[in-house]
Amino acid sequence: MSRIERLARRAGDTPRVDVELSGDLDDLGPSLDTALYRLAPESVTNALRHARHATLIRVSVAGDGHWVRLEVRDDGSGGSTDAGSSGYGLLGMAERAKLHGGTLLAGPAREGGWTVSAVLPRHGKAT
Repeated sequence: MSRIERLARRAGDTPRVDVELSGDLDDLGPSLDTALYRLAPESVTNALRHARHATLIRVSVAGDGHWVRLEVRDDGSGGSTDAGSSGYGLLGMAERAKLHGGTLLAGPAREGGWTVSAVLPRHGKAT
């Protein structure tokens, strides 16, 4: 999880990136740890590229005995699901989550901005 903590960007960086880790995140298997690490920076990178007028990107990782939840939310304005990109970022992220027996949802948040939310089983399949 220390790799995810390094995504934080503080004073003077716009947008600021805050990282919060909570719950049981000890003893994650290497495959799950790597999946979370790859999902988090991809989500932050997408927000940095596509969230217009964003001042804050929040990354939160929470774990319990069965699941690990990753949420990346920005406070930017608008943008379509493709955000002008011809890449496969969201599709690839969803496939990565599925390979681990989890889910990934991405889209505009009701209160504005964009949210990427992944839920992965602690002891799920990994290929």
